[in-house]
This record gives sequence, structure tokens and C-alpha cells, in this order.
Amino acid sequence: MQHVVNDFQLGERAMRYSLFVPRLYNWCLELGFQRARMMPSRAFCSDESQGYPVTLLMQHFGTFPFDHGRVGGKVAINRHGPHAHHGEDLIILQASHVGYDPVGRRFGVYQRPRTADRGFGDNCGKLCAVQHPYQREYEHARHNILLGIFGGRPAVFIDNLLLKTDRAEGLFLRLEYLIDGSDAGTPLRTLSTSKAFAAASGLIARIPPEAWTAERAPIADRLAAEMFFFRRTPIAGPEGDDLLEAALAPVMPALVTSPRPALDAARYHTQVEFDRTYRSIQGAPEYRGKNLLFVAGLNVDVSPREGMPFPLTKFVPWAAYAQFRSGATLLLEQDALVEALLRQSTVNADQLSFDAAIQAMAEAEGIGLPN
Repeated sequence: MQHVVNDFQLGERAMRYSLFVPRLYNWCLELGFQRARMMPSRAFCSDESQGYPVTLLMQHFGTFPFDHGRVGGKVAINRHGPHAHHGEDLIILQASHVGYDPVGRRFGVYQRPRTADRGFGDNCGKLCAVQHPYQREYEHARHNILLGIFGGRPAVFIDNLLLKTDRAEGLFLRLEYLIDGSDAGTPLRTLSTSKAFAAASGLIARIPPEAWTAERAPIADRLAAEMFFFRRTPIAGPEGDDLLEAALAPVMPALVTSPRPALDAARYHTQVEFDRTYRSIQGAPEYRGKNLLFVAGLNVDVSPREGMPFPLTKFVPWAAYAQFRSGATLLLEQDALVEALLRQSTVNADQLSFDAAIQAMAEAEGIGLPN
């Protein structure tokens, strides 16, 4: 999985939202969209940290964006029809999000200044929360699979719970990566709460000789993603099964062993959502005869500095798809999308002045409502 998310690169591809949104708007004009007919839609998480990007979309496109988003940044593809009814030149912006602490250089956290301790919390909270049960299972396995020596040969000592295959859910070992199967996996010794097995040759080869000692030590980070899998009963909520958990479940071993699990989860989820939404758009009759631009990427939420009302959010483009009234289509991968955006001006002569608009509305003649 790592090679998959690594194709979604950050670094110089990230751009401030205050620069990204006018570029997006100007790109829409270049594609032939008309301001008076544009209806943007956002598929963001519900976190308050996503408010600043929504505000900028409103400022530059001149209308409050339609809501295509579910918790975690999942796209509600059943809202294509209502979105299409609200405009002729349509934009969908999808973004999973991840927090970033620039001081500690940590992904996955965001400061909550309105809480009692003003501490850092998970961000995206949903993406992180989905991973927590799996991380606990992995932590148990890391500490309850021990490496050592038995009878003069490298041995693996495995907690009995991890050897039970009739469990309904949990972390399950791929024993072929851990124990020598030449003797049908027969234990070298049965202990009170664990069993000792001869270590697999592949495991011996990947672990330094000095790690195999009479003093047993946890396998810890050497328990790699390919050595186990998870089985977990889907959690049902008010909207049915947890679709976000279902999306991440196939790569959960890679996420719990990642040094940056929140970032990798957000990148992977954006990739999955682009592909899923791209296919739903192609088959959506509501979008036929209209212009549509779908852009997906990652919102990186940098906690606001003291005295600043909003986060220093950056957008990292991943991919874009457009289909036009003429029948033409356009698909851009990350580098081509970044290039297309960077060609655009960061000046938007059409951007809305909130102060002027609110003042005009406040001074407008009142309208009475019937009883």
C-alpha cells in the first residue's frame, strides 16, 4: 500500500487555499464556465477546520457551495441530482483532510483552542477514530509476540489469543511469515499463556542475529503489514454501516504500521474517493448536457497561530476530471493538474466583498411575510 499513497505527493504541490481557490475559479473560466451559471459543491468533512476553505469558495465563486460531503470527506454520490439542478456549470471539490503541527512536525493533530485545555486532538477525527481499534489490536500483537532462543535455535513465542482462529474479529497472524512450517507448525514448547515455535527462515533472514537471545524481546515494529490481517464486524450507525471504515479496511495493516497513519489514511481515502466518484459521475444522467469539473485532493489543516481566526490550510491536488456539454472529457493526473492550476492567476477580479454584500443586504428594503 505504501507505494500507492506515495504516488500522491505533497511537498511543492501543496498550495495555500487563498491561492488555490482563485486559481480554481480562473481555470473554470478558461474551461469555458460562466460565472453566472457556476455552482460549486464541496465534499469535505464536517470539522470546523474546513470552514475556511468553504468561505473562500463562497468569496471567489459568489455563491455558497452545495454540500456533497459526508463525515471524513466521503462524497455523497446520491446528491449528484440535486447538485445538477442548481446550476449549469458545475464544480465538485472533494478533499479528505489531515492536521499538521508545524512545531512538532506531526501529521494527524490539530489544536482545539475552544476546549478547556486548548490541546491538540485527532484530525481528521473520524479517520483517526476508525483506526484506533485496529491500532490497539496491533499494539497487543507487537508486545505479545516475542523473539528469543529455544533449544539453541531462533524461536517465536506467540500469545495463545493470537493463535485462536475461531475468533469473530481481531488481528490474525499469517503464520507462514513467522514460524517454520517444515514440521507442520508443531510447537517446540507449550507454555502457560503462549507457545514457542521455530522461527521461519524468512523472519530469521530479516532480523539481525543479535536480536535472537535467551532474553525474549517483543517483535515490536518488526511485525510488518504482510504478517497479519484484520477481521472486524462492520459498525452500524444512523446512516448504516460505517462506509469510511469499510473503505480503509483493506489497507488497515499498512496504516497501523505506518509512521504517519493519519496522513496515509487521508491520502488513500482521497484516491479511493476520486476513483469512486469519477465512475459515478460518468453514469449520472443528471450531469448530461452540463459542464462539470471534479477535483480531488487533500486539505492539510495547519492550526491557526495566536490571534489568527482561521487555519493556514493548504490544498494538495490529486486528480481532476471534466466533462463538457459538447461531449468532450478531460482527465488529469496529479502533476498535470498542479501545472494547470499554477498557470492560472491568483487574482480574481470577480471575487465577492463580504462587507459590501452584507451591508447592501442590511440596507435593502425589507420584505414582509404573509400570516
